[in-house]
Amino acid sequence: MPGLLLSFGVIAVVLALPVGLIAWLREKPVVVRLLCAVSVAGICAVTLLPTDGGPVGQGAICDVSSPFPQMFQSSSALLNVALFAPAPFFATLVFRRPLTVAAVAAVSSGVIELVQAEGEMGRSCSATDLVANTTGALLGVAGAAVWSRFRRQGEWPVRRDVLWGAGLAAVGSLTLFGVYHSSVNPYVPVSERNVEAQARALNGSDTWINAAATDVFGKTARVEQMVSEKRSGRTLVTASTNLGDISGWWPEKKLEEAAFKNNKAEEGSLDQQQAQAVGTRFAQRWFPDEIRGAQRKVRVSGTGNTSVYVLVFRRYKAGLMMPMRLNITVTSAGRIMNFAARAVEDPKLPRTSISESEAARLAHQYSGRSTQGAVLLAQNVKGQGWRPVWMMGIETSDVFIDAVSGRQIPRSDLIR
Repeated sequence: MPGLLLSFGVIAVVLALPVGLIAWLREKPVVVRLLCAVSVAGICAVTLLPTDGGPVGQGAICDVSSPFPQMFQSSSALLNVALFAPAPFFATLVFRRPLTVAAVAAVSSGVIELVQAEGEMGRSCSATDLVANTTGALLGVAGAAVWSRFRRQGEWPVRRDVLWGAGLAAVGSLTLFGVYHSSVNPYVPVSERNVEAQARALNGSDTWINAAATDVFGKTARVEQMVSEKRSGRTLVTASTNLGDISGWWPEKKLEEAAFKNNKAEEGSLDQQQAQAVGTRFAQRWFPDEIRGAQRKVRVSGTGNTSVYVLVFRRYKAGLMMPMRLNITVTSAGRIMNFAARAVEDPKLPRTSISESEAARLAHQYSGRSTQGAVLLAQNVKGQGWRPVWMMGIETSDVFIDAVSGRQIPRSDLIR
């Protein structure tokens, strides 16, 4: 972590100076408050500095694999325990409310993991870190309670502490759960899964993807390599053949995309209607749910006996384009040259209140340019879930307008 010590020193000075000054002016013990401020600075520096170690550009994700028993075997987790113990220890000595301090520390740990998941700063959110951080905080609070009792430093306001601690823990936990549930994708790394369980989970995937490869590329296709990988908690199976690559989601059995290595259209005699029939039959076999209720358009590229026909399937509800996508390219010889699919169920959306003309006015207001086209579509927005969104074309770019509130949505907030 480049600049860790320097950043820690700066944050420690920024926090410690006002804390020490206030304690001195109020004639309170200064040293324990300075130690608390420095401990908080250490947490901020270690957990919130950007690094290059985590998943950047993959959206908000969090490793929810079980923290046990590896938490006690991981040096990183044990260091987290040690990192989060001092601040609650000194805070308990200062405020004399151990339950409240424990609740604040646990909720703060959840906030830190959320920032690491959402911030795209190279940090990794994980349940193991959350449990380790909270364990360290509880040990710090317990240590302070034992220390105070040993030193006989007087009675603590138990009833008020219980009420505040329980209230903060309940409100903070519910709020964090809601935010995590709505904006963070949970996943379990393959390395954390049992090998036998992985094999059972993938049982049958090779047969399915081989059948799909044969149907798309022909009987001469030979699978040379098959790879499975986790993406946001789902398994993507990819088969590389001598003729092209094909991938799909398992165990959902939903093809994602495929493409021939040879992307040149051969000569053929099919016209647009015949090529459309070939592509539709293929879609009915492999994408029956996606094309149900969808509109179909055909785009023609090229001329003569080497034309290429692209079948575009989109589903609309009340004029709003759903997130499902399916494009199939057919040559005039009847070959499925490639396809790309996005199998997403139609989300429930709030009612649209911004018209196209109002969206055009807002887009001009936000960008200073006139719009050249508009599409109303369902879009997954970071922190908000699925929303109806106007995509307004402005010269070489787009402006995205929330079709309910009228607010501009930054492109970085769109979850692809």
